[in-house]
Amino acid sequence: MTSATQLARHEVELSIGGMTCASCANRIERKLNKVDGVTATVNYATEKAKVSFPGTLAPADLVQVVEAAGYTAELPAEKPAASDEHDPLRQRLIVSAVLAVPVVLLSMISACISRTGSGWR
Repeated sequence: MTSATQLARHEVELSIGGMTCASCANRIERKLNKVDGVTATVNYATEKAKVSFPGTLAPADLVQVVEAAGYTAELPAEKPAASDEHDPLRQRLIVSAVLAVPVVLLSMISACISRTGSGWR
């Protein structure tokens, strides 16, 4: 392999369906590893295949190889932006902090005043 080929490698994690035993995972792994430049490991327990492939191949080509072996494969779904997921929680945290800080300060000030002797006895 040339250094240009090594630089243009990609990784993808495929969801594999239809496996019934560990030998099914071995069969899929062998089929994927037969493709030039592809290195794959298949985990039967998680039903996932971690595949490293050259830039000349598309992930859809890997799905076709798995389906040709008699199993199903899906590419990972695009994840939504994490900031959208956490925005409501972040907003609640800020509002809670803004409302809690004055209460804590007032309780600390009143505790300090009562210790200095100007409070109730």
